[in-house]
Amino acid sequence: MKAKRVTALLLAGIMLLSAGACGNDAAESGGAGENAKLPETVAFPLAETASYDVFTILNGESDLKDNITMQTLLADANVAFSYQSVMSADLLEKRNLVISSGEYPDIFLKAGFSMTDMDKYGSQGILIPLEELIRKYAPNLTALLDEREGWEYLTSADGHIYSFPEVGRQQGAMHTYWLNQKWLDNLGLEEPTSLDELYLVLKAFKEEDANGNGDAGDEIPITTTDAVKPDLLLQYFDICYDYPSRLAAVDGELTYIPTSDIFKSYVEFLTKLYQEGILDKNAFTQKHEQQGAIGQAGDVLGSFFDAGAFLTVGRDNDDDYIALPAFDREKYPLGTGITPGTMAITDACEHPEIVVAWFDQFYSEEGGIYALMGLEGETWEKQEDGTWTWRIGTEYGQDVAEVRRTSTIQGAANHPSVWPDYWFEHMSPEVDPDEVYLNQQRDKMAQQGAVPLPVMRYSDEDALTLATLTPDINAYTDQYVAQVATGALALEDSWEEYVKTLDDMGLSQIFEIYRNAYNEAVK
Repeated sequence: MKAKRVTALLLAGIMLLSAGACGNDAAESGGAGENAKLPETVAFPLAETASYDVFTILNGESDLKDNITMQTLLADANVAFSYQSVMSADLLEKRNLVISSGEYPDIFLKAGFSMTDMDKYGSQGILIPLEELIRKYAPNLTALLDEREGWEYLTSADGHIYSFPEVGRQQGAMHTYWLNQKWLDNLGLEEPTSLDELYLVLKAFKEEDANGNGDAGDEIPITTTDAVKPDLLLQYFDICYDYPSRLAAVDGELTYIPTSDIFKSYVEFLTKLYQEGILDKNAFTQKHEQQGAIGQAGDVLGSFFDAGAFLTVGRDNDDDYIALPAFDREKYPLGTGITPGTMAITDACEHPEIVVAWFDQFYSEEGGIYALMGLEGETWEKQEDGTWTWRIGTEYGQDVAEVRRTSTIQGAANHPSVWPDYWFEHMSPEVDPDEVYLNQQRDKMAQQGAVPLPVMRYSDEDALTLATLTPDINAYTDQYVAQVATGALALEDSWEEYVKTLDDMGLSQIFEIYRNAYNEAVK
């Protein structure tokens, strides 16, 4: 699958009769708002070059303008992108400044749009509706969304779709809890299947020299951080927990978990861990990068939360850790596998149908390979046993991380594409054993479970209320948990005051919004 096959891939979609450039005078040129003037079909390569301004994120220090895969796909289609690329730390600030200036680009690519953002900028007419364009010019994406019943996950409160998604395998919706299997083996322990068993395992990690170095006091049985917090343990309290909203449907009733008896039990459990020295004393305050520094300095961590174990303990030690399944597997919270906001088109774009048709290639198996792996023979290659490997030690990179950063499109941010089956099913363990192991563990976790809540839509006013009140309410809840766990407050003496304080901060108002949206969704 060399570059010469790119044109064939694009032609497999739909065909174009005419093409042009983009600019801020779209309304005068048959632009986004004039679907009657759109061509019936789109074919690549275009007869004339179509040029677009693109706002996007750097992948580390690597820019898409220098990316061999992106350069090849654009050139074969006779499409040109002019990039404004920003660092991840500056993404949201600079994106919002560009929008507010009125001099925004044709395309926002990997620009960090949330559904709230898209509701806002869609209602203002800055982002254009895409649902009709997708059905007309994006057959690959249309088929995927039909198959996955994914349209609802992209649809804003006004009924429009304002972005392309990333479509991945359905996996856990919360950070994974990684448990040290080597320590379990050292102590002759079994994988825990209940909270009581988990407590006994963690207690043994603390007291019985689990790492076998002769020092029974250097083990940290469980750690968390100020970003990856101890409330991730709630996935083990037999609820299908929606972490962002802190909601769950308990016995068919929508429940705000931080004021429930379930949460009270969680705080009791966490306090027990902290008071007995099982939970890291820095668990409420340390930065996430500190967890990684500790994990990679030596064999001292019994368990922790992270997207992948290698992010905390390094690539040499990650397979010492297993992902611990939820104790009630049917209630394990799963994500949808569909992430909106990865590519949006603005009203500055004169010919959005070309953009839609070009990006649609990434929703085929072959196009997903381009996005995730790059070009066969350049960035990756097939082996005799049918597996594939990265090509390292070339002009594209001296290691896997560099090849992925510089020469594949997906990079570190969500990309408008599908994760291809080939990635998962044929990756060579020798070239990236950590990725293979992580995929195996994720698949194990996702074999059962459910998406916690239906799609809940909010009016602009309600969305603003949630955005205004929720951060302070969440921060107060986190502070309260830390105060109880560390002994600054007694749970029984402080619980009612804690619940009242949340209500005074507007909890009843936001829960009413959640409940109305939930009731509407389950009608």
